[in-house]
Amino acid sequence: MEYKLEITSRLEELAESGGLDKSIAILNLPSANYCEKRAEKVYMDGKLQQACLGCVTQDIQSKESLGVAKVKQVIDFFANEYGTRLMTINGRGDPFHPKLKEDNLKKIVYANKEHGIKAYVFTAGNNLDERTCKALADNGANVMISLFGNRFIDSEFFSGKEYLPTPRPLQDQAGIAKNLRLLISAYKSSSNKPKDGATRIGMNYVVSERDLVDNGAKLQALKKAANENNIFFVCNTNFSKHPDKNMQLLLEQMANQYSDFNLRHSTSVNGRCQMGAGSSATVDYDGTLLRCPYMDTAQGDGKFQELSTEGIKNVLEKYKQDRQYSCVMRKHEK
Repeated sequence: MEYKLEITSRLEELAESGGLDKSIAILNLPSANYCEKRAEKVYMDGKLQQACLGCVTQDIQSKESLGVAKVKQVIDFFANEYGTRLMTINGRGDPFHPKLKEDNLKKIVYANKEHGIKAYVFTAGNNLDERTCKALADNGANVMISLFGNRFIDSEFFSGKEYLPTPRPLQDQAGIAKNLRLLISAYKSSSNKPKDGATRIGMNYVVSERDLVDNGAKLQALKKAANENNIFFVCNTNFSKHPDKNMQLLLEQMANQYSDFNLRHSTSVNGRCQMGAGSSATVDYDGTLLRCPYMDTAQGDGKFQELSTEGIKNVLEKYKQDRQYSCVMRKHEK
């Protein structure tokens, strides 16, 4: 059985009621760009390389912090002025990096307790622990597990496969697997459950030419195992378009085939990603207003803390009207 991520279901419900056109459905609050995974090495095609080689967020710069107190004011503003009830922490590195974890957990708890805003976070699992997993589950956060830098995760992960610890700089598969299992266990044991047919944990897989070699057999097994554990499974293609048009088409077809409900993104509604499609807005780590969390401050429209209320609303109105562009990162996609 396939399960929809809760945020996906809520966006679809908003679309049916016309709410996506009337409000800012998603507030994106990217963190500073810290990620320990960039120091991990893995063997790929016989060569030692960075575990997350090709991740486009690596060059996005993070400057001064807006601060938790000011971020709470941002959350209040969107909740009160636009009825925002969804919040993402993504578009950068690891939101649970030791330098960021406590602040991000404060944002998640505050948004939920004060406004009923549910968070959506992206993680590769490197810095998860029991306390963090419990806090996420207790506050109904949606969590997308990135498999892009965790290619060792396959269907056997769900059947208790043991992974051997490895010395740095090699990837600590045992540690990452333990953390991800803690996360899944915390959600299974939590009394705070989503409605039937929905889930709060997803896995994001990026298809590659390697998946074409076995005609998607390993990918199919992984998706099946994820679904059996109440996990939403979605596939993407690389951010950069493949130079061979036929190969790109094959990869897109495979991504569509093995994505739950044939969704291209977890925030896709009516074929368009809502992360920056007029129904969302981004307040960057330093307060810069952006259309999409995968943009950087050089593409911004002023800072939240420096603009008047009218100025902020003028920027947000522009975002709400602009829905006819391609994905900021995957420029070949709508």
